[in-house]
Amino acid sequence: MGRTIRPIRYEVEAQLDELRRYIKSLRKQDRKHFEELYADVKKHISSISYSNPLNPHELMQWSAILELEKKIGKLKKELKAIKS
Repeated sequence: MGRTIRPIRYEVEAQLDELRRYIKSLRKQDRKHFEELYADVKKHISSISYSNPLNPHELMQWSAILELEKKIGKLKKELKAIKS
């Protein structure tokens, strides 16, 4: 007998696919930023799959927040280097 529940990786991909229509409806300048978030979430699909959540949506949001935090940290370092 096979799996009765789809793997989480497929659930994440399905939710990201649903967002594609939303992305297309955004203004061009907003679309660019949302597509970056979309790509950031895709970087963490393996981690989301490993944790095996019932609803991966929350972890998708945390993945996007993590990537934003990393970008902010990088900008802070660059700003500090410029000021020095």
